[in-house]
Amino acid sequence: MKNIITYLFLPVLILITGCKREDDFGGGGELQPVPFTITAKYDAVKLSGKNAANVDVILENTSTGDKIIGKTDANGELKFEAILPGTYNITAESKMSKQEYQELFGASIASAEAHFGGMQEKVTINANISSTIVTLSSGRVGDLLIKQVYYAGSSTTEGAVFRDHFLEIYNNSDETIFADGLYVALLEGNTNSNVTSYTLANGQYDWSKSAGNNIGGSANTEYVYANTVIRIPGSGSQYPIYPGESIVIAQTAINHKAPYDNINGQSVSIKKPELTVDLSGADFETYLGDYLTANGGSPYMYDIQNILVPDMKIIHWSAASKDLLLSPTSRPAFVIFKAADDEVALFAKVPSPKSVTGPLFARIPKKIIIDGVDTTDKELKAPKDLPVDIDATRAFIKDETGAPYPDYSSYSIIRKIKEVVNNRAVLMDTNNSQNDFTTIKANPRGNAPL
Repeated sequence: MKNIITYLFLPVLILITGCKREDDFGGGGELQPVPFTITAKYDAVKLSGKNAANVDVILENTSTGDKIIGKTDANGELKFEAILPGTYNITAESKMSKQEYQELFGASIASAEAHFGGMQEKVTINANISSTIVTLSSGRVGDLLIKQVYYAGSSTTEGAVFRDHFLEIYNNSDETIFADGLYVALLEGNTNSNVTSYTLANGQYDWSKSAGNNIGGSANTEYVYANTVIRIPGSGSQYPIYPGESIVIAQTAINHKAPYDNINGQSVSIKKPELTVDLSGADFETYLGDYLTANGGSPYMYDIQNILVPDMKIIHWSAASKDLLLSPTSRPAFVIFKAADDEVALFAKVPSPKSVTGPLFARIPKKIIIDGVDTTDKELKAPKDLPVDIDATRAFIKDETGAPYPDYSSYSIIRKIKEVVNNRAVLMDTNNSQNDFTTIKANPRGNAPL
């Protein structure tokens, strides 16, 4: 049974729930607890590098799943007199009112509340490593949010496999926003955490080592890199998203619950319709047939074009797939952004740092990102694609105990509802996916339970 340990300011009060293992605390085991200090600081560039007081900190042991919860003191420190050596994931978060933000940083914000988040993954704690610093950033808060990501797919034998993937984008404001020209990107990143000559210390690609990407360290801090960039069509006022409503972008906008014929005229049956979704009413679909043909390729046999649903515009495609796979294996991050089309056309295209001759990835300035979400599995086999000021943590499909659901399980991640104002759901948006998202059975335009 997992332990949950709560630490308050020194002198430390320890509250333990669950089963206490004797070897965790030196009762005859080889591991002996060691002192450790976590210092939380606000981002040095944007937030003056001030120490962050009263920050909620969670340490999770990557081997046992045990969690230690505490708050930083007035100096931004959380001190442990004794903690079991091991490898931990550390998350930190805080929030403050508009007035508190003004008093601390001498600047104003538009929203009533500011949220801050930071994360360090796979931190080693032992007798030789006694401290670490976690940097907190405040992400951009936008009116459009990535609401639901259905990346798991449904049964490979009785459902639609990955053909029923979809992405949902929500208007979290009280004003109408036009979706015309909104860009969606799937990010590229290392699919394992192995540290090599072409990675950073966390195993993520060191994009400053990509051929032709000669912009120094900002390559990793001020940009993200996409294998897929698609855009919603429209002249500027064709596709309104009303307050509290959303749009659904389907991989293939058909009813996946019903049998159909693929592009070769072969019948495709669905044994258990309840495992998948009806996407025939999607707002947009990502049809690649024409794009692939124009570029010397051939269409994917299951990429059916629904002529009643507008197609997304293909802006950049270096993904290995022939369809919009939200990927139950590589776990990409997703971002939405707006920019002038001529600006996007000038985005640099660079190879990954591990291959000069491989596919090229679009370099997207972080500053234009409206919203983003990192997805992964609980084991964190792949490093984060997004900087912590876009998404402090990650989200993944999981059950009530926190255990991950398997791939092709029919589940999606979806934003929690913060409150309901005049019958309009206001969704959670703290730029911390671990807090903002929960899991439901995939349901286009559905809502998380209150």
